[in-house]
Amino acid sequence: MELDLFGNHLPEHRKPFLSRKQKQEARNSKIKADKDAKAAKRHAIMNSMPVRTTTQIATIETTASFRNNGIVMVDIYRREQNAPINPNAKNNLNNLNGNDSAYNGYLSPATRRYVERMMSVWLTSIELNNELKKSSKEVNNEKVFPTFVTLTLPSVQLHTDNDIKDKVLAPFIKWLTADSSELYKKGPKKGQKKGFGVTVYFWRAEPQKNNKIHFHIVADKYVPWDRIRDQWNQCCERLGYVSRYANVQRRKYKDGFVLDTEKQAKDVEELRSISKAALETGEIPNNLNETFAKYIELSINYNEVLDKEILEQAAIEKQQATYQKALACGFTNPPSTEIRAIQHLDSVTAYVIKYVAKKPEEKPLGKNQEVKFNEALNREVVYTYEDRLNPENGQMERVEVNMQYYTYTPEEMKNNPEACFKKEFVDRKIKGRIWGCADKLKGFKPAEDIITETDEMGRTFIVGRKITEINEEGQEVLRTVETSKIAVPVMKYFTKIVNYREVIMTEQDGKTNVFVSPEINPDHATMAYLDKMVNYIGKEEVERISREVGPSFEKMRGKIIPFRLEKMGYKKKPNGKPAVIKHAKVLLDNSPELYRQYMMFYSHIFNCLYNQAA
Repeated sequence: MELDLFGNHLPEHRKPFLSRKQKQEARNSKIKADKDAKAAKRHAIMNSMPVRTTTQIATIETTASFRNNGIVMVDIYRREQNAPINPNAKNNLNNLNGNDSAYNGYLSPATRRYVERMMSVWLTSIELNNELKKSSKEVNNEKVFPTFVTLTLPSVQLHTDNDIKDKVLAPFIKWLTADSSELYKKGPKKGQKKGFGVTVYFWRAEPQKNNKIHFHIVADKYVPWDRIRDQWNQCCERLGYVSRYANVQRRKYKDGFVLDTEKQAKDVEELRSISKAALETGEIPNNLNETFAKYIELSINYNEVLDKEILEQAAIEKQQATYQKALACGFTNPPSTEIRAIQHLDSVTAYVIKYVAKKPEEKPLGKNQEVKFNEALNREVVYTYEDRLNPENGQMERVEVNMQYYTYTPEEMKNNPEACFKKEFVDRKIKGRIWGCADKLKGFKPAEDIITETDEMGRTFIVGRKITEINEEGQEVLRTVETSKIAVPVMKYFTKIVNYREVIMTEQDGKTNVFVSPEINPDHATMAYLDKMVNYIGKEEVERISREVGPSFEKMRGKIIPFRLEKMGYKKKPNGKPAVIKHAKVLLDNSPELYRQYMMFYSHIFNCLYNQAA
């Protein structure tokens, strides 16, 4: 009997049925092939002919990865176990140069891709298995309801990034993930939940423009905004940040209310944007503060956009209301948290990833510098030039004066730092860890003794274990033991193998030749879908976008097929903005079979993470 990770019965996996006659025919064919091969080798030796050996050394899989806003195709080179080394290995697809050593303290390209994939798979599984727009906000440890919050320090940062993560962020996450059934038994919080039973979460640290560290957190349970703010401020006060904030505010307002004109200008722009959107939808956004909600209601009732004078007055009233609340509690409840309402978005996944996987902004190169791909080095390099006078013709000419690795290994940086181009970024670096998450979100990574299998939809299962035993001669023997089939989550995009090619190496008379076979076992449903998407976008557009990624991507026969929704027949929104269409909808409209597999894959991920808790 096969079970998933939580002990639920899985449908029986049916192996293809072969009759006794078919099995015997297959066995006889294999025996005959072995005899023919041995006879050919014996004939070659007896007739002094050179023996030719043929070995499959690798498989090249052409894969299609189904992302939120398009498809990415690449060739993946998989070397056969115990295969001889390809003498041309330095040029193969697994040996493209590139590393992350230049990004210490920043989110590197490789880490950003990893985070984006992990978060995308997680949030897509929630969106496809939960009707978020119909979900009500309620504290319920059985209900999956993503919460996205930004946490800031109430006052000027006086401690190291690591101190704040250890003494402020860590206790806050411990509170989030605490058992949601436990209640405070005494004190001002009597009867309130000690935690909210968050099982899957992610956090990202980054600097603000004022250089203070702040955090984005995504949690899988609904948590009321006031409880988040109260708890975060308590954690901040462990290092005195709330007290310092209160002292600053008391001095600022010692003579009464003072208008912050800079904040007023920001609030005016925010309210103007909210007003326009509310007129289009006829709805007041959730979680809007009382002052703004009052003015938006007037705007909807009179069907008019709020003018500048009214907007400015609303912004003043908002500050005054905030001031009165802050004064009442002695300025000890600073606005250090921001909850982003995401359940009503057309794409929760796209919105959240924009924040948590944001790449660091690099300072521009000098006017006399440029990045190019160097074919000989198989990597990107930075060239530096100078304008010099050519004494022969009296003309100023651009001359290369330096070349540095744009991507390099830690060893290269250590042994030859002058040859490595040091990237500089606009924002300061974060000391220590930049991000973290629940272990469950990292997905399943099998131990060496675990045997897994992955089906055609990409779903992964544990199917057995390798056990080392001692035989009668006292020797270690490796034995494989089948186990109940257990479903496990591997956090990767839904991916199809379009076809594959075999890499064959032949050796004869000391000469080695390597060649690649034609495409084998094409997936016709996937190929038809890809062709349809390319026809929508245009082959020239796909090739142009793919070339822009760079030579390394081109060597992997990489292709990017982006969604161009209007070309695909999806109309704009009534406000003129582009429609937001999930990949599941595109599949449903263009390939029902792939849609079925896509939905089953993300149901597998969701069920492994939550055991159908939603």
